[in-house]
Amino acid sequence: MYLFILFLCITGTGIVFGDESKTVDEVEEFDKILRDENGLVVLFTQSCCACTDCVEAEVLVGGLSKELEDSLGLLVVRLKDPILKARYGIKKVPALAYIRNNKTALYDGKFELETLYSWLQDNRQPSTVDLDDSSFEHLTQAASGATTGDWLVMFHDGTCCKNREMIKLENAGIKLRNKVNVASVNTHLAPETAERFNVNTCPHIILFRHQKMYRFSLPDITTKTLRTFAESFYKNSKAESVPIPPSSFDKFLDKTIQFCNDHWHSLIIILAATTVCTALFMICATIKPPTHTKSD
Repeated sequence: MYLFILFLCITGTGIVFGDESKTVDEVEEFDKILRDENGLVVLFTQSCCACTDCVEAEVLVGGLSKELEDSLGLLVVRLKDPILKARYGIKKVPALAYIRNNKTALYDGKFELETLYSWLQDNRQPSTVDLDDSSFEHLTQAASGATTGDWLVMFHDGTCCKNREMIKLENAGIKLRNKVNVASVNTHLAPETAERFNVNTCPHIILFRHQKMYRFSLPDITTKTLRTFAESFYKNSKAESVPIPPSSFDKFLDKTIQFCNDHWHSLIIILAATTVCTALFMICATIKPPTHTKSD
């Protein structure tokens, strides 16, 4: 089925089932492929023959499709639906998206055979790392010396960031490869980490460098601004000391305090009942029963 869809996409005839009069919903069909495939090369174009550059890109990517599937395990599809273009922030066609492990990168080079193939091969692994409470300090070593290098981290709650922001972060990671590590943190999955760094806006971007942290201060989140901030513009932000991760005792104490704050009504009732029971027990213990003397 996928090979059939692939053939129809590359030849520009549109996605259809057996009955040619019945057009398939391109968005629905693409979402199905997206769920089943780990690696996708998506070419965004206009309708057939409406754009010379699009036709040339289709010929190039179509010629690569067999090799990409055999050597890199990638499925190639062609899309022209405006809804899907908007989802990935595509404003100009032809455009190519590389989707692997639910991470999307947009190709910004020329549509030339060697250049495109090298880019796909070099970026088989996503540049963005997903971190949570258990992995953040272990991988970043933000407070212990940062021997793993600098880290540009985007905090989000899973809804405040649109797909386009995550794509820009992934693209920035490609540009910063071998210079700055790039990661994302879902604050719902990492509440302790979000609290540790006082993350109160969404998205919230921080650069961790040499046991210092710098908060992103540029007005727009783009691939260019993320890269500029990580490489040099961070110097214009206030340097903050990286908080030490809480110890096990600190976590236990925080949970205890939080429990007391959440259940203080119940705790007062239990304390009052305990006090009354203790007082009654002490009163009963002090009252001696009358002594009985034996008669002669």
